[in-house]
Amino acid sequence: MSQTTDIKNHLLIVDDEPRLTRSFKTLFESKGYCVQTASNGFDAIELFKEQPSKVVISDIQMEKMNGIQLMHELNQIDPCIQIIFLTGYSSIQNAAEALKQKNAFEYLSKPVKNMDTLYSITKQAQQKYDIEKDLLRQKKENIKGFTIFKNIFDSMEAIVYVADMQTYDLVYANKKFLKTFNDSHPVPEGQKCWQVIAKNQTGPCLHCTNSRLVQKNGEPGEPYEWEFFNTTSNHWYSIVDKAIEWYDKRIVRLETALDITEKKENETLFRNFEKAIDTSKKLESISTLAGGVAHDFNNSLSMVIGNINLAQLSCNDSETQKYLLHAEKGIMQAKGISSKLISFAKGGAPVKVKVNIESLIQKIIKEHLKDEKINHRIACEPIPADFYADANQLKNAFENIIVNAIESIEDNGHIDVAVSYRESSLKNPQILISITDTGCGISKEHLDMIFNPYFTTKPMGNKKSTGLGLSIAWSIIVRHGGLIHVESSPGQGTTVHISLPVFKQNGSDNMTGTEDLIEEKKTQPLSGKTPVKVLVMDDDELILDVISQLLTRLGYETFATSNGNQAADICRAAKEKGENIQLALLDFEIHNGPGGFPTMEQLKKIDPDIQGLLITGHSVNMNIQEYKKYGFSNMIEKPFSIKQLNQKIKAISVNTQN
Repeated sequence: MSQTTDIKNHLLIVDDEPRLTRSFKTLFESKGYCVQTASNGFDAIELFKEQPSKVVISDIQMEKMNGIQLMHELNQIDPCIQIIFLTGYSSIQNAAEALKQKNAFEYLSKPVKNMDTLYSITKQAQQKYDIEKDLLRQKKENIKGFTIFKNIFDSMEAIVYVADMQTYDLVYANKKFLKTFNDSHPVPEGQKCWQVIAKNQTGPCLHCTNSRLVQKNGEPGEPYEWEFFNTTSNHWYSIVDKAIEWYDKRIVRLETALDITEKKENETLFRNFEKAIDTSKKLESISTLAGGVAHDFNNSLSMVIGNINLAQLSCNDSETQKYLLHAEKGIMQAKGISSKLISFAKGGAPVKVKVNIESLIQKIIKEHLKDEKINHRIACEPIPADFYADANQLKNAFENIIVNAIESIEDNGHIDVAVSYRESSLKNPQILISITDTGCGISKEHLDMIFNPYFTTKPMGNKKSTGLGLSIAWSIIVRHGGLIHVESSPGQGTTVHISLPVFKQNGSDNMTGTEDLIEEKKTQPLSGKTPVKVLVMDDDELILDVISQLLTRLGYETFATSNGNQAADICRAAKEKGENIQLALLDFEIHNGPGGFPTMEQLKKIDPDIQGLLITGHSVNMNIQEYKKYGFSNMIEKPFSIKQLNQKIKAISVNTQN
């Protein structure tokens, strides 16, 4: 039996006195509740699994399984469940102890003399369930967002750890910390920071900075910088401590320690030390990365742009259409924000398609130089081999470099771009790109810091002061297996050299990677003249609804489902009727059920001819070969417009016909 998900007014009453359960059932049903009853704990558990509820009213003294044992079993199924105990005099102590340990919501003595009191307590318990469920969901989302910080911290050469400011428990330690203090082994749960970092310590360190990091009102204060010689590692460290709010809302200490032992021993290394300190100071800026990469952000944008497209299809007023078009462009700009942050955070593995480098750079320069008094020239040698890359990511990288070049030119100037192809017997062929500007140039002291995140010499608050552009460019080029380096002198301009390897792309030679080329091909329906049957799966009800409506408006016959098991049932039923579903649009990530990959594998077993389009809110660790391995023909990244969705479906149609 499938589990019912609407538990708003469901109530489970457990008592071995039949008259009491019958009377309670009648009374609560008169108040609008849907009541189930059980005479023992084992039956109650089975009923709860079939139909969950927010609140369970249970006796304590029962045979086979008492109320306390039942409470612990139900907590394993749903940790937010609220238990109200009905107890006689002899079990009041047990009920009070359960309440004291926050395992139960409330207890009432038998017999219940005032049902209004029980009604009120039940309603309060339902409200508490909703609050705890929301907090649990928020915690899961915050933990997901923390992944970006963990990846960044683990890639740093600095020691980074987080400790609870009340208990001193270590909450997080990066790879450098573990290698230095714990021989690369994970820190045992509950270990205190002073137990791991210090020698022969029996309590918190005398030099602990906790009191310096929090304001009088309990809010995080300014960062505190200091130097310290650690007797465990026998190294000097430059340390930056900062109180921050952790993803579970508690205040913790974030400590970053940079090894300055060589600086202490040799002052000639002073400049390197200053550069490391600069890296430490940027940690506070790194916290701003969390906002744009959440999966839910792209989901929300999908819902908004879908409704904008539906409004566009329903509205004939030209003025309103203009505003809706501007709104759609705004959503795509918002999508660009999350794409940039994902790119910087070593996320977003390249989804490689065939790319024309010259056309890509021409398009960027034309877009950004249309209002500038800057001349440009592009010299491109013939490139004999097909080049595969992530067109959107490369556009982002080149755009950041070219925009930097434009902004470095005060008045009239010019930008030269040279593209060449080089064969090599020792490695893959290379595409070499040089972007040269006649701007102000970069000083030697700043040259080796230009790829650091948030490093900028531009004024803060000005539209130019992004500080992330070259960091993103570097991350994208490296992820494509390439190299990037810069030559510059003050007043002499700057040249950015990029090399990108040309890899052979097995099984992908027919891909163009551009929407224009798709439109040039003559598209055919996936099968016959009847409307194409499309199965859509997404666990977000609003997104599922808007995609279904968009597909219906495009002339497709749509079947909607929120999980993989239902998707398989729909596909199986359609095949048995001889009305096969031709295309499945499956969300990559489904909560509480199989996601896009396992669902597509199951659908292929039912109907080997079904085509798949993968929907994803992010492209982390995903490439063409990987999703094709699971039976998908293509993928589309949220948020997407109705035009982009239709083009993806037509592309699958073209590839199927070919």
